[in-house]
Amino acid sequence: MSMSETHRLRAERRVAVITPVLDDWRCLHSLVAAVDALAPRIGRVSVFAIDDGSIEPAHRGGLAPVSRHLERLTIVHLACNLGHQRAIAVGLAHVAALGGFDLVIVADSDGEDRPEEFLRLIAQHERQPEAVVVAQRHKRSEGYVFRRCYSTYKGLFRLLTGKVIDFGNFCLIPAGQLDRFLHMAELWNHLAATIVRSRVAIVKVPTVRGERYEGRSRMNLVSLVTHGLSAISVFSDFLFVRLLLFCGMAAGGAGALGLAALVVRMTTDLAVPGWTTTVTGIAAVILFQVITLLGVATFMMLANRSAAPVVPARQALHYVRKTMVIESPCQTAPLPIAVRN
Repeated sequence: MSMSETHRLRAERRVAVITPVLDDWRCLHSLVAAVDALAPRIGRVSVFAIDDGSIEPAHRGGLAPVSRHLERLTIVHLACNLGHQRAIAVGLAHVAALGGFDLVIVADSDGEDRPEEFLRLIAQHERQPEAVVVAQRHKRSEGYVFRRCYSTYKGLFRLLTGKVIDFGNFCLIPAGQLDRFLHMAELWNHLAATIVRSRVAIVKVPTVRGERYEGRSRMNLVSLVTHGLSAISVFSDFLFVRLLLFCGMAAGGAGALGLAALVVRMTTDLAVPGWTTTVTGIAAVILFQVITLLGVATFMMLANRSAAPVVPARQALHYVRKTMVIESPCQTAPLPIAVRN
């Protein structure tokens, strides 16, 4: 392909950048400015900021107009706080409903997902256009405690599900794959785990974690635990099978322990008085607890499979309260913000 043809395709490529926001309007202002500076090298870029139930109004961040090269800046206000992952799901559904985009990039608004890395994701996409390109941080800058907790989360995820997850929300999704994700109920809980489950080809690009534009991260121990449990919930059936195996081994071990105690008591003189009763009692308690755990897990699994799932393609947009669109901010004259219900 000639250089002129490459430039022409780049100029025609439409890219949607989805970023969830919770009161971080000043950070969003900095992110939009950074994406705006890169837009001529990317294509026709539109930014969709998903307001996840913010208390602080968007105009306090001095948001409009902030760009010269973006095709559009849209703020999608949600009716309530859904959480980071579900806000992303709503953003993906909103972009899919609009249509006309070739690529969708998901990134945080605080600057930790550096806009400069967009170019690397897009370059990898050009080599493998059908794959989802994910940013894998090979260099992190969080504190020691957070890194240890995150490593524990990844280890537990692999132990409980048998899968490996070593990337986050920062990714590039080809428009052709968007419909698949939006019809997976798991997207409502966790984007990265849904990508792993989707069986779509995944390409990992090493990146460096950026610094926040300002303020402090809201991620804490509670958020990290909730995030980890949401990822594991995507593979609840895998977890259930492993729980069955664990319960089977525990029940077999308890039965063997009780049987061994009875054999020793009946065939030898080695047993201490009262020892057989104690051992068989402990084995019976373990067996009862295993059966109870297995029964509860089974009924919960059956109830979950019987319940109607939330399909983002059909239900996510119900949470959109209104959208504020700044049309063609690349024009020299400031344009009013249009409110669309």
